[in-house]
Amino acid sequence: MSISYPGAEGILRQEILARLEEAGRNGVEEGALQEQVAETPGELPGTLRRLEREGKAVEMDGRWFAPDHADWEVGVVERLEEGDALFRPSARPVGRPVGRAEPTFYIRKRNLKRALDGDTVVVRPLGKGRPWDDRPPEGMVVKVLGSRHDTLVGSLETDERGLRWLTPFDPKVSLELPVEGAEEVPDGWYVVVAVDRIGRTHQGRLLEVLGDIAVPGVDVLVVLRHHGIPDEFPAAVLEKAAAFPPDPRLEDWTGREDLREKVVFTIDGETARDFDDAVSIERLPGGDFRLGVHIADVAYYVREGDVLDTEAYRRGTSVYYPERAVPMLPEGLSNGLCSLRPDVPRLTLSAFLDIDRQGHVYSRRFAETVIRSARRLTYNEVRRVLEEPQEGDAAEYGPVLPALREMGGLMKILNAARSARGSIDFDLPEGDVVLDTDGVMVGIMPEQRNVAHRLIEEFMIAANEAVAFELVSREVPALYRVHSAPSPERLEELRELLATFGLQLKGELDELPPRALQEVMREAHGRPEEPFINSVVLRTMQRAYYAPQCLGHYALASQYYCHFTSPIRRYPDLVVHRQLRALLRGRAAEYAQQSRIAERLPAMGEHTSKMEKRSEQSERDLLQWKKVRFLADRAGETFHGRITGVQPFGLFVQLDGYYVDGMVPIRTMADDFYRYEPEAHRLVGERTGRVFRLADPVDVVLVGASPKARGLDFVLKDMPEPGSRPETSRRVFRNEDDGRKPSRKAPAGKGKKRGASRG
Repeated sequence: MSISYPGAEGILRQEILARLEEAGRNGVEEGALQEQVAETPGELPGTLRRLEREGKAVEMDGRWFAPDHADWEVGVVERLEEGDALFRPSARPVGRPVGRAEPTFYIRKRNLKRALDGDTVVVRPLGKGRPWDDRPPEGMVVKVLGSRHDTLVGSLETDERGLRWLTPFDPKVSLELPVEGAEEVPDGWYVVVAVDRIGRTHQGRLLEVLGDIAVPGVDVLVVLRHHGIPDEFPAAVLEKAAAFPPDPRLEDWTGREDLREKVVFTIDGETARDFDDAVSIERLPGGDFRLGVHIADVAYYVREGDVLDTEAYRRGTSVYYPERAVPMLPEGLSNGLCSLRPDVPRLTLSAFLDIDRQGHVYSRRFAETVIRSARRLTYNEVRRVLEEPQEGDAAEYGPVLPALREMGGLMKILNAARSARGSIDFDLPEGDVVLDTDGVMVGIMPEQRNVAHRLIEEFMIAANEAVAFELVSREVPALYRVHSAPSPERLEELRELLATFGLQLKGELDELPPRALQEVMREAHGRPEEPFINSVVLRTMQRAYYAPQCLGHYALASQYYCHFTSPIRRYPDLVVHRQLRALLRGRAAEYAQQSRIAERLPAMGEHTSKMEKRSEQSERDLLQWKKVRFLADRAGETFHGRITGVQPFGLFVQLDGYYVDGMVPIRTMADDFYRYEPEAHRLVGERTGRVFRLADPVDVVLVGASPKARGLDFVLKDMPEPGSRPETSRRVFRNEDDGRKPSRKAPAGKGKKRGASRG
C-alpha cells in the first residue's frame, strides 16, 4: 500500500517498532529492516528518522534499537540558569500518572554534547548517584535526537549594541535568540526565523516577515505560523478542486434517492459560509416523527488517496478565526460544490430516524441522496420564528414554517430523553470579538445558545449516534468519538471544591455516572456562581478524542458515538462517510480488506485528535490575544469580574462580559497579610478577616496589559498602595505559600467550551 493513503504511515511505524521490540538489546541494522518491511521500503528511512525525533527509536553505531532495550534513556533536556541541565524521561514507569516526569539525571554543561533546552536526547548514567545532596545522579548525553524549536515566531527588538533579538510569541519559550538577516525589518514587527545550532548556542535566521501587529490580519498569520497550520493549498490540490463542475451533473445522482421536492433546509450562524448539514421532518401515522439529517456527500468528490484527500488529512480540520476561516478543503468544494446552498441540487448522505414521542429512536435508515435546500435559515431567525411568531410568518416561510414548529417540538422531546439518561448539557457563554469592516476589533459580544442552536445540536447528536450504532452492529471499522470518564483524582479535587459551595458530589468516584455531575449543575442553577461551577465541572472532564474503538461518550451518556455530520470541516467525518457508503453499496468487507483500513485507523485517530487540539489551541490563543490588545488602552478603568482561581501568589479574575482573565498579584493586596487556605480555595486576611474565595464577585482596576504575554494585570478597587501593609506576624505571611515556591496555574474554569455543539 502506498504511504499516501491516510494512516498508512501508522502501519509502517507499527511494523518497525515490532521488529525493534523483537530484536531487543541486539538491535537491528537498517538493511535488515528494509527486507522485513519490503512492502514500503522507500518510506523506511524517513519513518525511522521521524521515530527517532520522537524518541521511539534510536540509531547507535549503525543499528536501530527500541529505547526500552538499551542501557540508556530517551527524554528531554531542561537547561538551568548556570548552563547545566536536568533530564526528564519520555517514558513513564507503569503506574506513574500521566504528567510531567520527575528528573532522572543531572547533566553538567560539559556533558551536554551541544544539546539545548527542549531537545530530545539519549542519556546514559555517568558514575554513581549523589546521596549527599538532592540532585539526581549524573548523566551524559550520548546523542541529540531532535530539536524542540526548528523555527520560532516572534517580534524583533534591537538592543543598545544594535543587535537584533527575537522575543518569542510563546511566553513559555525563554530562549534568547539573536537574529541575522533582519536589518531592514522595523522593531516590533513579527517574523518567522529558522533556529540554527551554532556551537552551544542558537542563532536565528530570517525566513518570513509577517508584519506590524497593528495591521489587521497579521495576528492571524502569527498564530498560524506559531502552530504550524498551513493556510495555502498546494497548486496540485487547487487544480484538482478546480476540475469539478460548479454543480452536480445529472449522471452524478444516478441511483440516488431524489429528495429535491421535500422540504429540506439549513440552519447555521449568521456568518457561516459553508453549509454541510440540512434537516427535514415528517409526522408518521400515530404521531411519531421521521427526522431527516442530510449531510454533504464530500466522499463522493474527495477520493481516498488523491491529492485532495492527502491534504485534507494533513490539515485534519478547518480552523475558524473571527475574521478568517482556514478550510480543510479548497473553497471550490467547502464553499461551493459541497455546500448545501439553497435552490441548487446537492449530493448528500442522509440518515432517516423514526422517533417516538418519548424520544426513542426505534428505526434507522441511511441512503445516498440528492436534495435541494428550500431555504438558508440562521439561528437568530429560527429563534424569532419559534419564540416570537409574527402574522406574516406563514406567507414568508411557507411550508418551512410548519416544519420548524414540528422540529421545535421534537427538539424538546430529544433533549428531555437525553437529560433523563444523564447527559450533561454545558451552556457556557463566551465572548465573540466584534470587528469593523476593516477587520479592526471594536468590541466583545457575549455568545449565548438559543433554541435554534439546541435544535440543531439534538438532531446532529441523534444522527451521530445512529450512524455509530449502525457501523458497530454491522462490524464496520471506523473512527469513533470517544469521551472517557473523569479520573478519580480529578473527581476528588472537584468534590472538595464543590463542598466549599455547599454542593455534594454523590457516588463512587471510580465509576461515577454522568448523572451525578448533571445533578450538581442542576443544584447550581440560578446561583451567582453557576457559570463558574459549570466551568469547573467542564475542566474536570477528560478530552474527547478519535479512536478505532467505540468506547462511548461520557458527557453525552451515549454508548455509541461518532462524528458524521461535518465532513467539510473534519476529517474523521469523512472517514465515517466512506465506511457508511461502502456499507450501503455492499462493499464494506471488500473495501476493508483491500484498503487495510482497520490497520490504518489507529494512526488516523491519533493524527486527527492532534490536529483538532492544535486548531482549538490556536483559536484560543488568537481570541485571548485580541482581547488583551483591545483592553490594553483602557488602563485605569474599573471592571466587574469574578474570581476564577486562587493561588498563594494572587487571584485570577475573569471580567464580566469580556470573558478574559487577568491576575491580581498578592503583593498588591496591601490592606492586610493574606493567608492561603488551599482546601477552601481562598485567601483570608490575618488582621481584618477579609476573605477572597473562588467565584466571589470583585471590582478590579486594570493597571496593565501585556500583549506579548497575552495577560492582564489588575488591582482590587480601593486597595491601598503596596508598601503600606500593616505590621503583623512574619510567620503568618510565610504560611501564604506554605514555604513552597508557587507555580502559576491556569485559573479554574478557563478553557474553551467542548460540548455537543453540532455533534
